[in-house]
Amino acid sequence: MRCWDAVIAGGGPAGLSAATGLAARGCSVVVVERNHEIGSPIRTSGGSFIDELDTLGIPGHLYHPIWRVVFRSPGNEARFEFDQPALCVIDVRGVFQFLAERAIAAGAALRLSTAAQSAILERGAVRGVRTREGEIAARVVIDATGYRSAILKSAGLAPGFRRFGVGAEYDLYAPYCNPDEAILAVGSDAAPSGYAWVFPWGRNRVRAGVGILHPDSAERPQDFLDRFVASIASLRKAQPVEHHTGLIPAETFAAVFTGDGIAGIGDAAGHASSLLGEGIRWAIQAGRMAADTVAGALERNDVSRASLARLETAWRNKFGADLRLAHRISRRIAQWDDRKWDERLEIVKLLSPAQFVQLLKSRLSGGWLWRLAASNPRAAAAGAKVLLRQPFSARPAAGRKRGADPESVSGR
Repeated sequence: MRCWDAVIAGGGPAGLSAATGLAARGCSVVVVERNHEIGSPIRTSGGSFIDELDTLGIPGHLYHPIWRVVFRSPGNEARFEFDQPALCVIDVRGVFQFLAERAIAAGAALRLSTAAQSAILERGAVRGVRTREGEIAARVVIDATGYRSAILKSAGLAPGFRRFGVGAEYDLYAPYCNPDEAILAVGSDAAPSGYAWVFPWGRNRVRAGVGILHPDSAERPQDFLDRFVASIASLRKAQPVEHHTGLIPAETFAAVFTGDGIAGIGDAAGHASSLLGEGIRWAIQAGRMAADTVAGALERNDVSRASLARLETAWRNKFGADLRLAHRISRRIAQWDDRKWDERLEIVKLLSPAQFVQLLKSRLSGGWLWRLAASNPRAAAAGAKVLLRQPFSARPAAGRKRGADPESVSGR
C-alpha cells in the first residue's frame, strides 16, 4: 500500500489550501472529499473582504463588491457607504473549485465521494485514515472535515465544541434587489441571539439567510427565514433557486489541534471568527500555515506532536488575540434584547465605514483599537464599556507589545 506524505480529509478551503502548499514543496498529497463535487453543497453565505481575498490570490471575477451596508435593529438603523468597496460576497462554488484547481496544478491528487471515517492509529500515533473504500496510509494526516472534526475525534483529540452557529438561507433570483447593498438585521423577529442577512452576489442572485447561536437560543433559523425574506422590500417577487443549511463552531479555536502525525485546520479546529460566524479566509490562512508546518516536519522526519505543535503556536501568535476578543464580544451581544440593540446601534453609528469594516473583520486588537481611540474617542470608550465591561485607555500599557495575545451557514 502506498504511503503518502500527507492525506488531507476534506476538500474545503482549509484542506485545499494545505494541499496546494504541501504539493508545491514537493510533498505527495491526496485530498479525500466526502461529497461528489468540490464546493457542493454550499454551507456558507460567502461574505468576505476584498483586500484579504486579493492578498490570498482569489481572482476578482469570483467575488461581487458591496458599496453599502445597512445594519438594522428592530427600531434603529446604521448605514455605511463606501467610496471604494471593501466588502464582497463570493461565488462560493467558484472559489472552492478555483482552490481545487490550484491544488491540482501544484501536484495534489483529489478523490471525490470518499469520506475519511477515522484515523489509523499505531502505538498512539496517526498513520493514515480509513475510508469506506479502504485505508490510506500517510506520514501526516490533516483533518479539514469541518465542524465534525471526525479525524481529530477518532484520534482522541476532540476539540469539544459546544456552541455553534446554526444557519439556513435561500439563494434567490431577485430581479428587484439592489446589487450594491448588503443588509444585516438583528433582533428577536429576525434572528434571536444571531443575525440575518441579505447578500447580493451578482446576476440578480441574492443569498438571504438567518443564523442563530445554539445554545444561546433554542430557536431554529428555518422558522424565521421565510418571514425575514418577506420583510425585505427589495426581495419582492424573488424566488429561491437553492436552499442551504449548515453549522459552524462559535467558540475560540481549540486549545490543542495537533498530535503525533495529525493536525486539524479550519472549522475542525475552530479556525473561524465567532463574531460573524465567518470562516473562509481564516480557513485558507490555516491551510497555508499548516502546509508550512507540516512540510518542515516532513523534511526533519519528525511528525511528532512536539514538531506539529508549531502550528498551534503560529496560529495563536498571529490570530489568537483577535479571535478571542471576537468570541468575547459574540458571547456578550448574543444576550442583547431588542431595546439594547436599538441603543447599541447608536454607538455603531459613530464608526466610520472603514472602522465598521475592521470590526466585521474581527481585526480588533493591537493598533486598530488605538487608532479608533485617536480618531473617535467617544466610539472607542462607549464600545469598550458596553462590549467588554472594562475601562478603556487610549494608550497601550507600558511594555505591552501590540497585538499581544491577551460548515456551514451562519453568515460566514
